[in-house]
Amino acid sequence: MFKFLLQEISNKEKSTERIAYLEQKYGITFPDILRQLYAKTDSSKMHLCVFEIDGFQFEVWQLVPLDGDKFNFEFIADDDRDECFEGMFDDWYPLAYDRGAATYYWNSKTHEICFVIDGMIEESADICNSIEEFIELLNDSIVEGQ
Repeated sequence: MFKFLLQEISNKEKSTERIAYLEQKYGITFPDILRQLYAKTDSSKMHLCVFEIDGFQFEVWQLVPLDGDKFNFEFIADDDRDECFEGMFDDWYPLAYDRGAATYYWNSKTHEICFVIDGMIEESADICNSIEEFIELLNDSIVEGQ
C-alpha cells in the first residue's frame, strides 16, 4: 500500500497516541489513510518521489514526522498559525517536504493536497484532490536508487 516507504515498521501504538493528542489540540480528525500510513512509519525513510503536474516538476523527499524531529507536525502547525500567517493555514496541516523544505499540506476538511513554498499559501500549487490520490502518486513516482 505504501511502496514509497523504504521500510515499514510497527508504529501503530505510538502513532495512535500522538494522533489522538494532535486531533485534540487542533480540533481535527486524521483520515484513515494517514492513520494507516503513520502506523507503518516513523517518517524517517522513504524513496525520493518525483512527478510532474501541469508541466511543473515536484518532488517528495520526506514525510513530516508526528513527533521527535524539530520540524515535526506540531512545530510546523503551530508556526503556520503564528500571527503573521493568521487565518491562512486554518484548515491546512503538514504532510511532507521536498529537498528544499517546501511543504505539502493536507486540508483537514476536504483532504486535498497542496504544495507551498516558504509559507506563501496564496501561491500554492494544487497537487491532488485527496490524500489517497497523493499516496498513489507517490507510489507511482519512486526514483530508484535514491
